[in-house]
Amino acid sequence: MAMDLEGKTAIVTGGSRGIGYAIAEAFVGAGARVVISARGKEALDEAAKRLGPNAIAIPCDVSDPEAVRALVENASRLGLVDVLVNNAGISPFYKRVEHTTAEDLDQLMGVNLRGAWCCSVEVATRLFEAERPGSIVNVSSMLGIQPGERQGAYGVTKAGLIHMAKVFALEWADRGIRANALAPGWTESDLTNALFESRHGPRLKGDVPLGRFATPEDVAGAALYLASDASSYVTGAVITIDGGRSLR
Repeated sequence: MAMDLEGKTAIVTGGSRGIGYAIAEAFVGAGARVVISARGKEALDEAAKRLGPNAIAIPCDVSDPEAVRALVENASRLGLVDVLVNNAGISPFYKRVEHTTAEDLDQLMGVNLRGAWCCSVEVATRLFEAERPGSIVNVSSMLGIQPGERQGAYGVTKAGLIHMAKVFALEWADRGIRANALAPGWTESDLTNALFESRHGPRLKGDVPLGRFATPEDVAGAALYLASDASSYVTGAVITIDGGRSLR
């Protein structure tokens, strides 16, 4: 079965760069109308321009429930949103657990968890009313499965995204909505390339059985599968995209 999104409308949060941009690009290539959102308007507009006429940019801070509501309302003018990718996320610090403050937690939870929850509920509610099926994809991380030192709070939010997908899958199955999660390992991006090129890079790559880091396109392929009817009987699943790293 072809991974086709012809005639469908998708929202990709955190869609201006990296994994989010690659997912949006894959969706456009599969025939979808795609709304990308992020907080930075300039980068978002530039990304939409590169994606072409089937992509539009709507700035949104997903930690703000009212902004999320406006995002989904505006996106719905293109057509009922069939696919949601909760990719927006932050990792603003690198701290041991005892040095992580309540304010740090609030910042992470607001974007990484509450944002995904609110986006999903807004999209699902409209699908319920239209009696239409849909697909939700949460972009988690291997740190949501295996803990990492000094990344405890971030990992907790990513673990929450996995559980969230399973909860949605269970509660919304009778409404035709599927929900799944992706757990990428080390992935090339503007944020990680400096680390990969440092003295730590060879060791990190050596831990990966396939011998390389993931590209954003590796993650996008899995997202396209979960968004399309090729995965019509897949819900509540977690796909690890780590080159076998979690096997060790």
